[in-house]
Amino acid sequence: MKNIILIGYLFGSLLVQSPASDVSVRDDIPAHEPHTAVHFTLDSINGVTLYDDPTMVLEKKGKPLRLSNDIQFDEIEIYEYADMTIAFRDDMIEYVHISCDADSITLDDHTVPVTLAALKSALGKPDFTAEDGIVYQRGKALLKLFIDPASGELQSISYYHIAAV
Repeated sequence: MKNIILIGYLFGSLLVQSPASDVSVRDDIPAHEPHTAVHFTLDSINGVTLYDDPTMVLEKKGKPLRLSNDIQFDEIEIYEYADMTIAFRDDMIEYVHISCDADSITLDDHTVPVTLAALKSALGKPDFTAEDGIVYQRGKALLKLFIDPASGELQSISYYHIAAV
């Protein structure tokens, strides 16, 4: 209960505990039964963990297609790859962003298509519903599926540490 209150405080009014929200999240997509589902710990996304530094990411992913700095926060360095964008602040991952244009995502060494139906099926019931999507929390790792409020379609995926909230 303390975690829910703390996260609600951190997210401000974005998170609500009830399934009702401004986001049209499809409830007709079945989740795996607990005994058949893969238990995702969210230790890694596309081979990258939240504890990787730039050197480790370069070893795992190779040279990025593009390096840039965040428009609003110059101290955030962004590594752009074909399948993801990784942002660093002080040599620590701030977030990992996956576009919905990607064909698939690798969650803890399991490949899942990048569709709302496939992700909800693989991950099960979300831990939180936000105005702009749904959130899965595993320990200190968060995976947020951003969903267009008008269409109910997946917009993007973000992976980040709870301390980055």
